[in-house]
Amino acid sequence: MIGQLAIKIAGRESGKHCVIVDKIDSNYVLIDGNVRRKKCNINHLELLNKKLDIKKGASTSEVHKAMEKDGIKIIKLNPKKETGTRPRRIRKTKKEEGISKEEKPKKEKKNVPKGRAKKQDN
Repeated sequence: MIGQLAIKIAGRESGKHCVIVDKIDSNYVLIDGNVRRKKCNINHLELLNKKLDIKKGASTSEVHKAMEKDGIKIIKLNPKKETGTRPRRIRKTKKEEGISKEEKPKKEKKNVPKGRAKKQDN
């Protein structure tokens, strides 16, 4: 089973060649090749009669070399983008703004009733 050549028949990578790298359980296998290395349902694969000479858990580069030896064209996948550190917003303190607590004028509170306004009898 390991090294079995297959074609994906379901999902976004359907129609692409892949190789079974490891068996997870009775329904799932680990695939690699012209697809992303991931767990895949056996029902989503069409197994071919070719078997490549790879070991269990072979790396992606080993799988690609074995596929090239067998005459299968390798599709180069773009590497994942590295996420850098996000720029953080720096909070301004009151001293940086040039206003201290004593200089800052206090707001006047208005007597506004909360909720419904009550009717006043005249």
